[in-house]
Amino acid sequence: MKPKTMLFLVIILGILAGASYLIQQLQTPSVSKKTRMGGELLENLPVNDISAVTIISEEGTVQLGKIDDKWVVKSHYNYPIDFKKLIDFVKKWKEAQIGRSFKASESSLARMQLLPQNSETAEKDQKGVQVLMENADGNTIASIITGKVRENESGASGGQYVRIDDSDTVYLTDKNFKYLTKDSKGWLDKELLDIKAEDIQEVIFTNWEGKNGYTVHREKKGDDPKLVSIPEGRKAKKSELNSVMGSLSSLRIEDIQNPKDKQTEKSKLDKLTYSLFNGTVYTLYPEKKFQNNEDVHCVRVEVSYQKPPEEEKPTDLSEATPVTDDKAKAEEDKKDEKTPEELAYEAETNNKKMSAWTFVLAKWKYENFITNIEELLEEKPEEPKVQEKPTTE
Repeated sequence: MKPKTMLFLVIILGILAGASYLIQQLQTPSVSKKTRMGGELLENLPVNDISAVTIISEEGTVQLGKIDDKWVVKSHYNYPIDFKKLIDFVKKWKEAQIGRSFKASESSLARMQLLPQNSETAEKDQKGVQVLMENADGNTIASIITGKVRENESGASGGQYVRIDDSDTVYLTDKNFKYLTKDSKGWLDKELLDIKAEDIQEVIFTNWEGKNGYTVHREKKGDDPKLVSIPEGRKAKKSELNSVMGSLSSLRIEDIQNPKDKQTEKSKLDKLTYSLFNGTVYTLYPEKKFQNNEDVHCVRVEVSYQKPPEEEKPTDLSEATPVTDDKAKAEEDKKDEKTPEELAYEAETNNKKMSAWTFVLAKWKYENFITNIEELLEEKPEEPKVQEKPTTE
């Protein structure tokens, strides 16, 4: 090979090696070399490559990850994650900046609570919270230990001490990770249902023993809900009927139960059926359990779809209802409504997501499910007392 050709190849290889190194550096996060105020703590953090997050603390281990490209809480039965919370978590690390940095001895790391959780010699109050981020191949993207929060003279937070990998360098960041969620259930997606009261046409309560059932119904949107078949001599409470219609609004869970636990047969549970004007039907099975010496308020959910009957159109044009502004608006709104096929698919999808779980509710949320018709009725009027006639001797 000619010397010129050899030299040319050496130059080309050098360029390729340099380009490869540059690409690798751009894709791999590293501790910022800008140790001055304002330098990024983690440079080039590839947030889109993060596929797993592990948080280790004295409270336990939280494992977050992807299953079928969907984020779940792996350490809590693979339940869907609160994705907004995950985004905020990653964004906070991405934006964390360095206030200052310094080398620290083992004793200094202990005082700043920056020793790892697996340290056998460290006390509890000397260990930090470990955060590990990995990609889909299981390779570490970032490994961090968060320590004490630095308080300023006024007592307010002055940032937090963190440590990267096993380095003895400590960084004071401008972010505060003190309130990092360290329990698995805190990462759950707690939004269950948010059905507007105005969208519900009918609610039927069925007691599993056939007692104290009721039906609350309205013919069309905008009507006041009515209690069907009111007992003779009784009146319904309007406020309670409205509560029945609004019980699925902003319905959030507290936790979920282990899906492997044995559940009560649904035929032995009370049932609340909510029928929406668009044909979607939500069936809820509330159940109060006694576990670990306390009441646990649970609910199971099923979703289905029943195509509502089509409105009859007048055949005689002379009897046709004149078009008003309200009617025109209603017709315009209908154009944006989902088709029966779309609603049926949505119901089937939501049923798959919800029906496999038993949800734990706050007590006050659970008590919004009225399971006795007496709660919908005003007090019985007192019967007039019959005065006894005096007896004559």
